[in-house]
Amino acid sequence: MSIELLTEELNPEQKEAVLSEHPALVVLAGAGSGKTRVLTRRIAHLLATGEISPHEFLAVTFTNKAASEMKERVYQLLDSMGFPPPPDMWVSTFHSMGAKILREYIHLLDYPTSFTIYDGDDQLKVIKGVLKDLNINDKALSPKSVREAISKAKGEAIYPHQTEKLEAFWILKFQEIYTLYEKRLFESKALDFSDLLFKTYDLLLSYPEVLKNYKDQFKHILIDEYQDTNELQYNLVKLLAEKSANIFVVGDEDQSIYSWRGANIANITKTENDFLAYKIKLEQNYRSTKTIVEASNAVISNNSIRNVKILRTDNEQGSKIQTYEAGTEYDEAKSVASRISELISQGVDPSEVSIFYRLNSQSRVLEEQLRMKGIPHKILGGLRFYERKEIKDILAFMKVSLNPDDEISMLRIINVPARGIGKKTIETLLDFSRRQGVSLYKTLVELKTKPLLKPGPRKKVLSFLEVLEKLMEQSSQPLTNFYHEILDLTGYVIKLKTENTSEADARIDNLEELDNALSYFQQERGSEVDINQFLEETALISDIDSADFDAAQVNLMTLHVSKGLEFDQVFIVGLEEGLLPSIRQDQYEEDISELEEERRLMYVGMTRARKNLSLSYCQSRKVWGQDQSNSPSRFVNEIPEEFITIHKSSFNRRSKSFGSSDYGDSHSWRTKSTESFKKANTDPFPDYDSDSFFDDDDIIEDSPFKKGTRVRHPVFGVGSVTEIEGEGELTKVKILFQNQHIKKFVAKYARLEIL
Repeated sequence: MSIELLTEELNPEQKEAVLSEHPALVVLAGAGSGKTRVLTRRIAHLLATGEISPHEFLAVTFTNKAASEMKERVYQLLDSMGFPPPPDMWVSTFHSMGAKILREYIHLLDYPTSFTIYDGDDQLKVIKGVLKDLNINDKALSPKSVREAISKAKGEAIYPHQTEKLEAFWILKFQEIYTLYEKRLFESKALDFSDLLFKTYDLLLSYPEVLKNYKDQFKHILIDEYQDTNELQYNLVKLLAEKSANIFVVGDEDQSIYSWRGANIANITKTENDFLAYKIKLEQNYRSTKTIVEASNAVISNNSIRNVKILRTDNEQGSKIQTYEAGTEYDEAKSVASRISELISQGVDPSEVSIFYRLNSQSRVLEEQLRMKGIPHKILGGLRFYERKEIKDILAFMKVSLNPDDEISMLRIINVPARGIGKKTIETLLDFSRRQGVSLYKTLVELKTKPLLKPGPRKKVLSFLEVLEKLMEQSSQPLTNFYHEILDLTGYVIKLKTENTSEADARIDNLEELDNALSYFQQERGSEVDINQFLEETALISDIDSADFDAAQVNLMTLHVSKGLEFDQVFIVGLEEGLLPSIRQDQYEEDISELEEERRLMYVGMTRARKNLSLSYCQSRKVWGQDQSNSPSRFVNEIPEEFITIHKSSFNRRSKSFGSSDYGDSHSWRTKSTESFKKANTDPFPDYDSDSFFDDDDIIEDSPFKKGTRVRHPVFGVGSVTEIEGEGELTKVKILFQNQHIKKFVAKYARLEIL
């Protein structure tokens, strides 16, 4: 291949990007537009023409896999033109680049070149020690929330003395914590993951001669996935490119979905302004059908924070987007599994099929239905539902309540949630049980009468035993009731809420989904079903799921994980307001950027599909075991009718009030504009005291609840009763909460406080 042939297969915009002599270039690369091809060919062109030598450029991306693939493609291109493979190319992730610089110069910061890199667990141990030294109870201030706050500070290039700039400044004594944390790391000659960039930035600012060396070395800097860079990464790039001003960045605001971990979409505009960059748009899509491309354009066009791009494609028109209304998430999962089974029977490779969802917790019912259909599958970017820590913890409580001699389960939960029972205490108890030839549980019981431990540890272990004995007494209750007893007695959810981290929120979502699984299991098997049956079934799920692991498998993943991937057949499930988008109306009215990021997430999911795209939503979805009705996602409404076919559910169990007056026959909801969503009434509690609003028949004499009664739920907060069914012990109430979610409860068991 000659140098001329290097660009022969490129379209005009791609060719311009590869050959451009503008020093600073911003390439806005739409989904499926061949950005990796452009990036690698520009590198190959710079090397082949002799403009740079292999060590005189820096190419950065976000994963080791992507960096490895980029380097390999450059090698192949150069080899095809008769050039030998170049040594010493700086093609890496940001963090690998930082580590390489630090290994060379970190001695200037008084660290040895053999510094240790701490992982997340190591960080938590340091933070716990810091909190202890500062006399801060780690039960009052979660070490994980501190870790997230420190990582955020470093990602925004904020030093300990500048913490007033950080949102996490509300954390008690955060500046002291951050300062002492840095001191502890320095004393240990260790860096955390964020330091690989933060210390590099510090080094370059502190030692201008080192910065000058790298400015002189890197005559060209090229960066992939630029929309995912944070403030610190931008500052580093700006420092390194300051002399040459030869910067080539490839990104797409429409695919910026990581603001929650610090990504700053504004970095694209800042680069245009700071470097007076020339802008090129790649709008030719090579991945998807015309239908998918044009429908995706229509959805993302509703965003205002973007450089306008209109994707086009020469691919075939393709099938319409199939949209399914399901009764419940179970109906939805059954429908998806059935259609995938049919595709496989027609010869479709299971590995070319993928299911996307907003939350990891949504995978449980999908896994179950795929298993029942005998469809092999795997989860990308997450554990199988019953292998997740919080689920295994709760199942261990269930197992021990039935069989307290189950030592493995006992060891798992004896200090979960953390109650101060340390490793030494557990080793002492285990040693005694081994010597006496009794179970660990019997050793705990003997603590009531024998001083096997010092008073402090003994009190903590007996407190755990008290919880366990209460659970054993309650284990004969219906499944869902017993599950709530576990959460109440152990304080498991309360502990997660105090952490105030994204990880904790995800765990709570999974516990909510376990509640739903128990509810469905109880409904399907009858009121006589017991815990043993449920535990046995979950054990069988694990056995079946692990079988035939190497076979072609359907892919399950969150929409965030789907970024950068593509499949012939894509199913996006859970397209409901409050789930996708996963924000409330009052939130997006305060900050439209949150809604726009959710729309970008939808756009990313849609543009992963090559041939066929299927969407679905439910009329009713269980949340903490209660039926909840939400409107279909506005993103479905934003797809023009000519690109979509809607299959209406025959499910008729929903209440007349589902979707309110916005939903009539034949999907009249599709005529509701995005603008009207924004103008909808935001008052969560209408004037329910108005005589014109209610008839006397709305009041049930035997119930303390009336329509309009304001109540507080221990989990969901304050709401207002909108509907009452039944009477006496069977009374059910429907409540509209402040987050606009509607939930239905059996009043007797709902723990509702009348306000």
